[in-house]
Amino acid sequence: MEEVPPTQFIPPRLSSTGFRHFYTPRPLDSPELSIRGIGIRELMPPSTFERPTGLGDYLFMLFHDPAHAAAQPVDPTASALQLPESLILWPPGAGQYYGNPQARFAHSWIHCEGCRIERLLAELPEPLPLRKAFALPDPAKFQQTLFVIHQELVASPRPDAVIVGNLLENCLREIARSLGAQPSGGADGIPAKLMAVRAHLGSHSAEPLTLPDLARMAGMSVPYFCAKFKAAFQTTPVECLIQHRMLHAAHLLADQGASIQEIAQRVGYEDAFHFSKMFRKHFGQSPRGFRKAQAQGHA
Repeated sequence: MEEVPPTQFIPPRLSSTGFRHFYTPRPLDSPELSIRGIGIRELMPPSTFERPTGLGDYLFMLFHDPAHAAAQPVDPTASALQLPESLILWPPGAGQYYGNPQARFAHSWIHCEGCRIERLLAELPEPLPLRKAFALPDPAKFQQTLFVIHQELVASPRPDAVIVGNLLENCLREIARSLGAQPSGGADGIPAKLMAVRAHLGSHSAEPLTLPDLARMAGMSVPYFCAKFKAAFQTTPVECLIQHRMLHAAHLLADQGASIQEIAQRVGYEDAFHFSKMFRKHFGQSPRGFRKAQAQGHA
């Protein structure tokens, strides 16, 4: 699995309800690129939101749980919920209608604007759908991008618009490439059983999951399941599981009272040494170094 820069990664503090931050004043605010706010796995009560003309900027929102998401009014009693791990890109001026009136839902999002956003969306080799939710092949990478952008905005004395713009561009290019690689030309063609397995990986990542168990959920043999999962999501089931565990661990490290052993066990590792090795491979530093950098960044 690829190592994720930077080596001095400072995550936002996440509580049991997730994280949200609106930057006032904005550390990066120019006609080229401006970031208004970021949310990571923000947990919402049963609710719906209706913004007929949006909020004047781009809003990229990933729903980790079933929810409605559209650019026009939604009738919750007649419309089907989007599948978990669905992304919607709302451009400025578009209506924003989303939520789930019956159940809590977690979502990750970024409010942004500027000429750089307009150009990169227009120049993508595979255009991304706007105003319409679609299943995201690798939601962990979207969350990772939000983490790193937040770090650049709060930990750097002078946030670099080029760095933030490149992070956004790379993320959107990877999403566009993964959608274009689908056999049907889009993530909507992914079999429902594979989508269910991926959702299960995200919500049960701390459990002792095995490939035979996951393959049975999909109704496939292990080799066929692994091949189909890789083709659908451009990552293996094991890599997907590790990404979810590492992001969960990053959240838990915000709790200064929890030991590394406790955190390792809570994300699915009995061996703290093995957990630390995987964490270093993913974030480029040890859990203790990660926690120390976090505390310094938020002091």
